[in-house]
Amino acid sequence: MGASVQNKLSICIACYGDDLTALLEAIEKGKENLPSNWTLELIAGDQHPEPAAKANAWETQFSLLYLHHPNGLGRGNNRNTIARASTGDYLLFLDADALPVDPEQFLTNYCTALINADVVVGGTAYKSGSSSLRHTIGQRKEVIPAHIRTRKPHANFSAFNFAIARSVFLKHSFDESLKDYGHEDTLFGQELRYACKTVTHIENAAYHLDDDSDAEFLDKTDGAIDNLVWLIREGKIDEEVKLFAVYRKLQRTGAVYLMKVLRILLARGIRALLVGGLRSVLLYDFYKLLRMSGHAIKIGRRNF
Repeated sequence: MGASVQNKLSICIACYGDDLTALLEAIEKGKENLPSNWTLELIAGDQHPEPAAKANAWETQFSLLYLHHPNGLGRGNNRNTIARASTGDYLLFLDADALPVDPEQFLTNYCTALINADVVVGGTAYKSGSSSLRHTIGQRKEVIPAHIRTRKPHANFSAFNFAIARSVFLKHSFDESLKDYGHEDTLFGQELRYACKTVTHIENAAYHLDDDSDAEFLDKTDGAIDNLVWLIREGKIDEEVKLFAVYRKLQRTGAVYLMKVLRILLARGIRALLVGGLRSVLLYDFYKLLRMSGHAIKIGRRNF
């Protein structure tokens, strides 16, 4: 019998001044059940102007490679930079506000799935108890069982908690032209589809530890819509993206002109209701359409 193949998993954490202690402790728990032919390395890329106060302690206690980029790289560039610094055969990307639901089996589940897959998405969960708008929307839109996500595997791609073969990622990395929050994972999922890369969905969720205020979350929503509009103009997004598909129907029927009027009349009031405690997913989706209708959108042509 020959020796088993040795594999290395590089855990890549994108952050912005976050306290990574809880996440690193959860990863430490998972190391106990790691298959014997797997090893780990941990890398964090922090774009906050000031280095984390605990960075030296993390490096000592958890063998973390801490990369500080005080001038900011943008969300896609940050992830790409972490990946280029890695040495593993596979990359596990986690946002800094992620926390594995089952830390003991979290890493093992990914290692098992990666043997037969190039891209694996673990899923998102939310802890009970929060009444924030972010929590409400996340529960309704992001907590999706793997068998449902599998029906549209690329459209349901999320960069919050996923693993990928390093060789695949270096050929199909994040678009660095997107600097701000929103839809970088939408674009990445579509790029994987265009490249005919299979996305495998499993039940291996991480909690999204949301701490945005309602106003902050809506500010991020505004930025994400603006990013989406830019991607449409550049021809980088197609109608597999649900919000774009709805907008195209409004364009084809001429109803988009009504939406432009309604935006002037209603958008500010709807935002006040959402910030004021109204928890309506339908109203939130309508708010996004109103924001989108405020742009003059000419559909771009994708250049292959």
